[in-house]
Amino acid sequence: MKRSLIIFAIVIFSFLFNYNMAKSLMGIGFFAGLSTPNDQINNVYNSDNINIGNGFADLMREGTKLGYHFGLKGRLSLADNVAFTGSAAWHRFPETELTMINPDTDEELGTLITSQDIIPITAGINYYLIDSGIGVYGTGELSYNYYSNSVNIQSTEGNIIIPGEPDGGRVGFGLGAGLDINLVLVNANLEAKYNVSNLIGKSDGEQTKAYYTLSIGIFFGG
Repeated sequence: MKRSLIIFAIVIFSFLFNYNMAKSLMGIGFFAGLSTPNDQINNVYNSDNINIGNGFADLMREGTKLGYHFGLKGRLSLADNVAFTGSAAWHRFPETELTMINPDTDEELGTLITSQDIIPITAGINYYLIDSGIGVYGTGELSYNYYSNSVNIQSTEGNIIIPGEPDGGRVGFGLGAGLDINLVLVNANLEAKYNVSNLIGKSDGEQTKAYYTLSIGIFFGG
């Protein structure tokens, strides 16, 4: 999965930085902002119960906390109102708790402390409805999303064994809209987007994992 992620990133950014492309049509920038998750982001085992080594336990999940992100994006003009985009970003969803319950006695067996990272590599299109001193656009993109989850256990039961920290990759998409403001030397950017991180490649029982993003950015050139 990591090798596929690296190859995908190399292909996108090789295209963006192709020497034969006119540099005046190229823009590159940084962005950061908030990531608002749905209730499945912290379902790291894609199940409502877990094998704890000496049996099964039900999982009670609290809501995922508001996350944040930052990343790098390149933009390449393809036509008067169309730009190709490619980006790499890191989304962090802070620690949440999953309580393990004995399904037979309702006894609390312990707590799993989890945090989720999603690293999307994207390729997409911006279509500009207005493109002058202020640019207004709709955006759509495909993404390869690498998951990295950390799981720590807090329990009075010293013999509890849980599965390892699950990770992997999925193909997803993003849809949204944005605003560019020409500040002469740089372009300021505001973008809102709905992201599904696991459209393709779900495991059995895996629910849709989606999040909204609100980003601000600065772009140079383009």
